[in-house]
Amino acid sequence: MSTDWFKDKIWSISVNKEAALRECKRSASSAVVYPKSAQDISELLASNQEAAVAVVCGGHSSSNVAAWAYVEDGGEDNAIILDMKNMASVTVDKEASEITVGGGSNFRQLAEVCKEAGGALPIGTGDTVGVCGFTVNGGLSGYFGKRLGMLGQRVVNMEIVLANGSVKNLTPASKGDDGDLFYACLGAGSAMGVVTSLTFKMDAATSLSTGGSIVVACGNKASTKPFLRRALQYMKESVLSTPSCSMEIVIVSDYTVIINFMFYDTFTEEASSFVQQVRDDAQACNVPIVADDVTSHKTWFDAASSLWDVIAGLKGDPLVRADHCIGTRTLPSDEVLDFVVDTWVGDYLEKALLSLVEIRSLGGAAMEGMKLPSGNANAIFFADTIVCYDGSSVSPQDKSSIMQEVHQVIVDARNQSELMVDFSGTHSQSDDPSELLPCGDEIFGGHDNYLTIKKVKQTFDSTNRFRFHPFVHLL
Repeated sequence: MSTDWFKDKIWSISVNKEAALRECKRSASSAVVYPKSAQDISELLASNQEAAVAVVCGGHSSSNVAAWAYVEDGGEDNAIILDMKNMASVTVDKEASEITVGGGSNFRQLAEVCKEAGGALPIGTGDTVGVCGFTVNGGLSGYFGKRLGMLGQRVVNMEIVLANGSVKNLTPASKGDDGDLFYACLGAGSAMGVVTSLTFKMDAATSLSTGGSIVVACGNKASTKPFLRRALQYMKESVLSTPSCSMEIVIVSDYTVIINFMFYDTFTEEASSFVQQVRDDAQACNVPIVADDVTSHKTWFDAASSLWDVIAGLKGDPLVRADHCIGTRTLPSDEVLDFVVDTWVGDYLEKALLSLVEIRSLGGAAMEGMKLPSGNANAIFFADTIVCYDGSSVSPQDKSSIMQEVHQVIVDARNQSELMVDFSGTHSQSDDPSELLPCGDEIFGGHDNYLTIKKVKQTFDSTNRFRFHPFVHLL
């Protein structure tokens, strides 16, 4: 058995694993299994009580935690890999406005069926991202979260296979240990068992009124900084406290700034007029607007699928990646906005040419709904950096300097008292050096949440069969 499955399955390789993968000449010792049902998984786990279990859905984890079990050398971490691709069903109950996905479904499959049903959900923007993996690790939606909440808040039923092979169906009404398990699985589910299906309550597609983008070609860092600072001020003053719209600022390595707006069904102003300040700021900073249509998205599906082609174009041999994030619980101070402009948008962008920085408005329904055990649930202002490059075109020296700079940025961010840092199970690098990793209180959204999750882990997986997950240093 070679490493071909791993290379084919993952979307990108962690910066911390690329060198090891290139040097790997041994055969993988772990077995890949392709279950077709919860019963298949139940029988497998019950018949082999000793093996560790790793679950792979979309293969988008920035740390490759579960898929890497395939490459790691035997020993006690010799694992069964469950590739969930044969459990990718998506079904709809239109009368109940509910949609059910199998454990191997991705966002493209979910979005297409949701579209046909006239529904909407707060999904992410990557089409091949696994729905269950995203949901059970506290995934957030920059486009739709302020109106539709977090995807985990819309789960009405969860089927999960536990370490002993037993199968449970859990709901928000589950009590006792089962109630704690349901709750824990919406922030740390990949450490608890194999989630084989999730049922979500859909909202109406009309929850999104329109949306679109303004694209500004700043051209270099010096020109980007004053415009970005003005755009962040506009976000703070006009968007973060406005529940009827959201704003996302994306900076790519050539210093093009893409500003995405989403206007919900509660938005009563005229969209183009609402964003006029952004145009004025671009003119004042003497940076050209090269595209301007903030009403190009006519439907929820238009917005949900708008980045699929862009993401598909990110390729490398291999595509190397690291994710980090910062955020605030309240409106960010001027000091935080200055930090984002001066430090978070780092020089590494010019070496890691497929990288981008995303700055998002969150809060709204995501904060007002059921509080999930995820740091993502606490943020009103959120910025991530996706450090990304073609591993075959960057020198070893540049790779080292990129990561040294990124790690220093994380250290500097931790010195900002107002910032939460790498608090997200879906936007942080869990295989980084231990001194850079977040504590449980941060990543699970509070001390009580962390205690609950540790208790649930001990109750349902005391032998730690499910140890290939983003929280391995915590659980």
